[in-house]
Amino acid sequence: MAYIWDIILKQKKMKKTALFILAAGVVSFMALPVNAQKKVTLQEVQKETQKTEAAQAVAAPPANTAQATPGNSNAAQAPAVPVPLTCTWDVTDYDFGKNVMQLKPASATFTMKNAGKDPVTITLVQPSCGCTSPKYTKEPIKPGEKGEVVLTYDAKISGFFSKSAQVKLSDGQKYVLTIKGEVQKDEATPAAAPAQVAPVKK
Repeated sequence: MAYIWDIILKQKKMKKTALFILAAGVVSFMALPVNAQKKVTLQEVQKETQKTEAAQAVAAPPANTAQATPGNSNAAQAPAVPVPLTCTWDVTDYDFGKNVMQLKPASATFTMKNAGKDPVTITLVQPSCGCTSPKYTKEPIKPGEKGEVVLTYDAKISGFFSKSAQVKLSDGQKYVLTIKGEVQKDEATPAAAPAQVAPVKK
């Protein structure tokens, strides 16, 4: 009887061990698809991330490329077209030589001809210094007609001088006129009498 009982116990233990092994195998088998699913999901996420980054890199403009938008101050601007010069002058530089006497203003007249197809007006004559005063034609100058600019130097200081004035026209044309010479000191001008000092009373 004892021997038979031992055999029965051994069989029960073997059954328990077999059941334990079977249960562990089932758990492992059930867990395997979950782990595989996690691995597949991670790979798909990585692939999607790479695709998104590649799409953003293609869509993004180069950093050093200036975009010509209305609000972009760095956008390339078209160069200004120069205004054609359609007027001619008899002279633009006038040399008085040594024929200017001190305190006797000297004037030079510059004559301009409108060789263009449209009327022009002298809008401004701006001297380089307050010692030079301008006068000029204020009426519109028609094609083929002439206008004048007169520059007068006050000659208050003796010695060499060189002065200029910029002439601006209504259509944007600009010209520069120059006068120069040497002011001679007037020896005939009486020198100022020395101030008299009243005698000191003792």
